[in-house]
Amino acid sequence: MAALIREIILENFMSHEYSRVPLKSGLNIIVGPNGAGKSSILLGLAVALGQTYTERSRRLGDLVRRGKDLGRVSVVFDNSVREGKRPIASINSDTIVLSRYLSRDGNYWHEINSRASTKGEVMHLLRRLSINPDNMLIIMHQSMIDVFGAIDAKERLKVVEEVVGLKEYRDMILEAREKLSHSLSEEEAIKSLLEKAQETLRYWEGEYQRFRRKQELGSKKLELEIELAWSKFFRQMESVSNLEQRLGELEAELKEVKEDLAKSNRDEQALEKRLKEIDFEIDATYQKLIEQERAHAEAEARGKILESLGKTFQKIRMDFKEVLAGFESDLKRAQRAAQEAVERVKETRSKLVEAKQESERTKESYINARVREAVLGLKRELLEKDISEVQAELRKARRELEEVEAEANKIGPRVETKRKPQEVMDELKATNIQLASLADVSPDVERMYLSYQNTLKELQAKAEIAAANRKRALEELDLRRQKWKSEINKLLREVRVRYMEILKRVNATGDVRLENPDDIDEAGLQLLVGFRGAEPQVLDPHTQSGGERTTAIMCFLLSLQQRIKSPIRAIDEFEMHMDPKNREQMMTEILNSMKDEEAQYIVITPGRLVNVEGVPNVITVQNIAGLSSVKVAA
Repeated sequence: MAALIREIILENFMSHEYSRVPLKSGLNIIVGPNGAGKSSILLGLAVALGQTYTERSRRLGDLVRRGKDLGRVSVVFDNSVREGKRPIASINSDTIVLSRYLSRDGNYWHEINSRASTKGEVMHLLRRLSINPDNMLIIMHQSMIDVFGAIDAKERLKVVEEVVGLKEYRDMILEAREKLSHSLSEEEAIKSLLEKAQETLRYWEGEYQRFRRKQELGSKKLELEIELAWSKFFRQMESVSNLEQRLGELEAELKEVKEDLAKSNRDEQALEKRLKEIDFEIDATYQKLIEQERAHAEAEARGKILESLGKTFQKIRMDFKEVLAGFESDLKRAQRAAQEAVERVKETRSKLVEAKQESERTKESYINARVREAVLGLKRELLEKDISEVQAELRKARRELEEVEAEANKIGPRVETKRKPQEVMDELKATNIQLASLADVSPDVERMYLSYQNTLKELQAKAEIAAANRKRALEELDLRRQKWKSEINKLLREVRVRYMEILKRVNATGDVRLENPDDIDEAGLQLLVGFRGAEPQVLDPHTQSGGERTTAIMCFLLSLQQRIKSPIRAIDEFEMHMDPKNREQMMTEILNSMKDEEAQYIVITPGRLVNVEGVPNVITVQNIAGLSSVKVAA
């Protein structure tokens, strides 16, 4: 359901001071002499609809009527309810008035139903009405038939596609191609990023290996530090144990020395006592020896005396027989006593020697005992000093053991190790040297490596998606090309038949040809025509005359009418260069093509009308004293 134009209103526009041009569905013919203002009506329609061609070709301010500062062109669309709804349901009025204000100073603006609107809003409204004012086959100004014939085949095909509603197929191809191009670009970009990411990942992988090595060395360092701490603890504990053992040994030795010293003291005392006894015994023996020697001396002296007396008595031979017998008896006793005294002296002397020898031995033992006691005393003192020192060392070692244990507990849990601290320290130094060579490894390496690893995975996934997208885009592009080609061929088959039929009625033959159908960029529409029995040739300015080109193009345009989507079409002076016969035939063809059509066709012609009984609306335009006057013919 299309919204047709009820009227075109021109105010202070070119030669029109105020003109209302009523239009009906079907064919509307605007006639009048040259300079009357007919073309101004079509130009006003184009300006109101915002046609780019008119805005590029002239300064809009120059279209304001001379002597006026402001002009306006308005197009009134029929928006009345038909079959229960309006053509533009969002506008709740029977008419839609699209106006364009033109100021001589170059300013202009649009209004829709007296509300200021942007160019975008106007274009949106026209798209909803299926009107594209920029398509030259919708509004064809003077000489635009020649322009259509002169444009290259590629551009001509685009114009036809747009006017019959096939532009969307081309757009879909272009969209698919753009999508494919985007997919290819995206795929290439992803491949490039993938290569860079792989290269970068290789770098970070190397750094990550160094990072892992650094971590391993760091863990090893921590383990070694813990081992070193506990190795020191065990070493200190061993020192404590050694000191405790040493202390025990010293205390045992001291105990033994004390016991030896006590025994030595007892032995000394006993020897001292025995020495005193021996000294006493020697003194007693000396006394006894003295007495015995005295007794021996007395007995010896007595014996000598008696012996001397005996000799005397012998000499005197006195008869002292009894006395002599008694004397001899005494002498014998004295001799025996002296002998006994000698024996006793010998025995006493022997005892005295023995006593002296024992005394010497006892003195020697005593001295030895005293020396041993002194040595043992010194040894005891030294042992006690050693014990005191060891006890002090042990106390210190135990304190250090507690400190080392506390420090080790701070560093890490207890570990058993038999290695010496120096062994652990050597390995720790080697580990620190290795760590120093890895000092430049950033702590962010793992994050960067994992990030690039994830990035690589994401890019690989994106690459797969991009490849799938490219494949789908290629398939979609091929499908859309086939669809476009199918629709274009279908259109041309229909148009070709009508085109050849109409050409036949003007004593001509021709064809419609699609060039390069497999390449949408190079695809083009060629019109072929041959008049009065001539072989059809491609339409161009050098082969056919102006009238022949115009006639052929009109035949083609008329063959398109049933496929044109726009509810309105307008053409100015289609008969340019035509001979009267062809002009009359073209008018007849226009009338025939518009039968039973709801579309609105505006034809502007300066020529005399012939056989226009079927035309629903004929409008005449006259220029009177510089003003255009518009009237509807009876």
